[in-house]
Amino acid sequence: MLKFQDRYPLKNLTTLQIGGPAKKFVIISSEKELIEAIKFAKQQNLPFLIIGGGSNLLVSDEGFEGLIIKNEITGISTFQESPSTSLGTRKPTWKVSVKSGTVLQDLVNFADEKGLSGLQDLAGIPGTLGGAVFGNAGAYGQTISDHLVSVKTLNINNLAIEQFSNNTCQFEYRSSIFKKNHYVILEATFLLKKNGVESLKEESSNILTKRAVKYPPGIKCPGSFFKNLVVADLPKEVLSKIPPEKIVYGKVPAGSLLEEAGARGASLGGIEIADYHANLFINKGEGTAKDFYNLAKKYALKVKEKFVVTLEPEVQLINLPPLN
Repeated sequence: MLKFQDRYPLKNLTTLQIGGPAKKFVIISSEKELIEAIKFAKQQNLPFLIIGGGSNLLVSDEGFEGLIIKNEITGISTFQESPSTSLGTRKPTWKVSVKSGTVLQDLVNFADEKGLSGLQDLAGIPGTLGGAVFGNAGAYGQTISDHLVSVKTLNINNLAIEQFSNNTCQFEYRSSIFKKNHYVILEATFLLKKNGVESLKEESSNILTKRAVKYPPGIKCPGSFFKNLVVADLPKEVLSKIPPEKIVYGKVPAGSLLEEAGARGASLGGIEIADYHANLFINKGEGTAKDFYNLAKKYALKVKEKFVVTLEPEVQLINLPPLN
C-alpha cells in the first residue's frame, strides 16, 4: 500500500536543499507501485513528476502543486553474451541491465568490480541511472549512452511497457527523447567489454579525486548549472569571439564564458557562484530558488551580450519560467 504524504518539503530531496512543498509525495520501489502512483495522480487530476536523486533540480520556493514520485526501483543484473569474432580475436561482452532508481555511482562501482569497461569515467556523477539516461549524463569525454543498447520504459499515457533502442533514444549532448516524450525510464541495458579490474578502479578513483576538488563533500550544488556549447552547433561569427584554447572535447565550457562575463565569486542572497568555477551555483545555507534563478539569469544575459550565445540550463527548472 502506497503511503502518500502531504506538503512534503522538496528541499529535503534536492542536492541544492532548495524547494517549497509538494502537494503530495510518495516513494515507489517497484514498477507496480509506479503505475499505482500514476493512476492515483490521474484520478485526482494532479500533475505529477518522477524524480531520482534530486541532483539536477531547481525547485521553486512555492514548490509543486502536484504529486512528486520518488523512484527507488533498484537492481543490477548481468549475463555474458556469446563471444564475437573481430579480426580473428574472440571478445566476450557482458550485458548489464540496471533499474532506473539505482544510484549511478553504485553502477560504476559494480562495473569496476566485475572488470567491465565503459562506465568508469562516470564516477562521481550524482543521481540515479534514470536521471543519467534522461539527460545523457557524461564527463571526461564519456557519456552514459556510449555503451547503452536499450531502454525499457513506461508510456504514461496508456501505461504500456515499451522498448527503445539506442538509436531511437535520440541521444544528443545532455539530451534524449525522454526530455520530449511521455515515457518513464524503467531500466537500461548496456553492452560492456571485459577489462582489468584494478585499472578500471584506478581510473574511477582518479576521477573521484578530481571531482572532489570541484565538488567538496557537503556542497549544496546541482553540479554545472548551464550546458556546455557544442562547437559544431555554433556559427562561425560566434566562434570567432571565443578563444580556441577554451574549446575542450569539442565543446566550449559554459564556465569559461561565464568567467569572462564576471560571474566567478558573484552572489545574490544566499546563493554564490564558486570563486574557482563560474558554472557552479552554490547554496551557502539559506539560499532561495528566486535568488538562484535571478543570479543565473543575470549572467546568462551577460554571456549573451558578450558572446552572442544563449546558455541553456542543464538542470531542470520545476515551477519556474524558462531562463531564456
